[in-house]
Parts: sequence; structure tokens; C-alpha cells
Amino acid sequence: MKVEQAGARTPLRAARNLCRLVTTARSGVRALPSAVILWSGPRIQMGLARALARALAGAVLLCVPAGASVLDERAKASPKEVPLPIIERFENYGKEAGIPAEKVHCVLKTSEGQLWIGTWNGLCIREDNGKFRRYGPEDGLSHKMVLCMVEDPKTGDLWIGTMRGLNRFSGGKFTAFTQTDSGLPNNVVYGVDIIDDMVWVATAAGAGAYNPKTGAWKIYDQNNSIMHEPWCYAIKGGKDKVYIGVWGGGIVEHDPKAGSFKAYRDPDADFQFVLVPDSGPINDITSWLAWNEGILWQCTYFGLSWYDGKFWKTWIEGKSPLPSNFTQFAWPVHRYCWIGMDRGASVTDGKYWVNYLVGDKGEGIVEIHRPGQPVETRTTPTALVNCFVLGIWADDNEAWFATSKGLSHGIFAPCQRPATVAEAKP
Repeated sequence: MKVEQAGARTPLRAARNLCRLVTTARSGVRALPSAVILWSGPRIQMGLARALARALAGAVLLCVPAGASVLDERAKASPKEVPLPIIERFENYGKEAGIPAEKVHCVLKTSEGQLWIGTWNGLCIREDNGKFRRYGPEDGLSHKMVLCMVEDPKTGDLWIGTMRGLNRFSGGKFTAFTQTDSGLPNNVVYGVDIIDDMVWVATAAGAGAYNPKTGAWKIYDQNNSIMHEPWCYAIKGGKDKVYIGVWGGGIVEHDPKAGSFKAYRDPDADFQFVLVPDSGPINDITSWLAWNEGILWQCTYFGLSWYDGKFWKTWIEGKSPLPSNFTQFAWPVHRYCWIGMDRGASVTDGKYWVNYLVGDKGEGIVEIHRPGQPVETRTTPTALVNCFVLGIWADDNEAWFATSKGLSHGIFAPCQRPATVAEAKP
């Protein structure tokens, strides 16, 4: 049985429409346990999904994005499919597109749809003609080497970390903050995030918090926190907490309201071996942190870690689908995450994995890992422009990859966008 559309302007009305459609469709169906209902209406909350599941005893409810193509229910419910986006082809950009350097450190698409990249030789925005326009020190940028970026969700301002200072891009103008003329902890800014209207930075000499309203800075290092050293590689906010990635010091969790600190360290304290898996951070050398929907992701040069507030999960090369231990960037979307490393990129929800690698002849290699099933390997004519992935931006529709030799745009297969699946039980 297939119900192709149950849409309405409100979830409640849509739910009623769905029940009415199911009642009508079931009248001539005997094998109710095999029924599949494809939901393409408004996004529904978990409570409503569970209520529908009880009402639709024996059916499978598949929630797909509004407007997405509807597959045959047997193919959609097949265990061969994965609840992750599948990239069907890559579009690559380099100097011919106006990118001023091979090495692209970071990429960001703003809420208004503007695509920005930070390179070894300036900050660039993609214009309507597809070419990139560069901003450099001559335009007010504090240094040509851009390492990180974040958009202020309230003002739309860009905050840009460079090898010599932090920059604010607002109204077409740059304002620079350096160690000598502000309270910036250090000029080398590895990470930046907006947390409760404060601008937080991870630098080579500690973490810093800047209040744009008052102009005041606060510095966190080994003198006033539990950091054993001040070299911070990453910073990320999540649920009233600030997570600081410390080089050689694991993860420091800070509660700004309580003023408290908590450290998460590698339980076996061994850089070469994982003696106690799934019991804490995979390693104390933190190269990047990301947080979304209650999940903290830690990249290290010795594997990948995942923490949901109660339990840890770790992955290492050779004993998991992770292609390389040298992980250096994470970008979560919902409860799955894109991982950048020295051998390509992966996307995973912790159970399913899709790896995007580059073959010896430049072809794309896609590895699909499903729990309890053999690995499926596909070859594609296009691939990442380079396997050394330094930064990622992605949403439900596309993915962008900053690499050591240019920029790549991942085009998703039209019917492979992630779906939320709720199975009705009698």
C-alpha cells in the first residue's frame, strides 16, 4: 500500500488527513503488517509520530522531506538503503573559478545563501556568475590566511579567524581584533563560534570570549581553568555549555553561568593504542569539535569520538568503517555528521557509514557500510578534488568540501536525502 501525499498546512490537520487516507487505503488490503505510508507533509514531532504509530498498528511510517520524490515503498523500506545522503557527483572549483590559492581551509554558506571560503590567500565570496571574489589585507582583512568562519545568526555578520587576528565583516567592512589592540588571547585563531551572543575563539594561547555589546574580553587558559596547556584547536557551544578542544588536553566543558569546568580525557592515556574503547575520548589530541542535537563529535589524529551526554562511542581505522584515524573536521546535520580527514570524507550516524574516497586514477570511490552487511563499493566518474579535506559545510540538500587543492561541491542523489523512519507497532 502506498499513500503518496498526506500534506496539509498544520501537522494536526495533516495527521487527520493521513488517518483518513490510511482508513480508505486499508479497506482492500489484507497484509497490513507490510503496509508503508510515505509522509511528505509538515515535519512532525516525535510525540505525534508515536501517536500515529499506535493508530496505524502494523504499518511503517516513512517521513520524507516535503517535495521529495516518492519511491516505491518496497525499495524505500529495503535494508539496502541508508538513512544518509548519497552524493551522486562532484563539481570542483579551483583557480579557474577565481579561487586565489589551492589550499581552501574552510567553507560556509550563510543564511542568505551566500557561499564564502577561507583560503591560504584571502577570503572569497561566490558571486552570481559562479566566480569567486577575493578580500585580502588591502581590503581590511587582518591577514591573508583564513582558518575559520562563523555567521552570527542574529545579525548576519561574519566572524573570521586568521593567522593574525579575528575579523568581523559587517556592512561590507572589516573590523580587526588582534592580541596587541584588544583582549584576543593570541593572534592565531583556529576556531570561532557564536554562543549566547558572545563570540568565542580557540587560539594558540587559550580560549577567549568577546562581548560585542561591551567590547570586553575574557580569557581562559591554564591560569584560570583546568587546561594543562593553553593551545586550543576548537571551540563549540552546545546546550548552555562551551566545549573547548585542547591540544593534548582532551575536551574541556565549561558552564559560563556556573563558572565551572569539567575535563574529558582519554581513559587509557595512550597515544598509540586504544586500550579501553567506548569509555571516553579516543585521544587527548583534539583537532576539532562539533555539537548538534545533543551529540558532541570529537576529531583527533588517532580516531573519532561521539558523546551523547551519557555514553561514549569511538571509531578507529581498521576496526570500524572509519577510513583514516587522521580526522580533522566535523560538521553535524541533525544527528548524523560529516567527517573530513586525510583520505577523503565520511558521513555517519554512528551505525551507517558512507565514505567518499579518491582512486588512483582520480575516480570517485563510494563505500557504503550497513550494520551486519557486506560493504558496498561504487565507482563514480567524479570525485573530491583532493582527498585531504580541511573543512565542510552541508545541509539536507548539498555538501561543500574545502580541500588542500580546491573546493568540491557534492550533489546529492534526488531520492537519497535522509528520512526519519518510525515503525508502527501493534
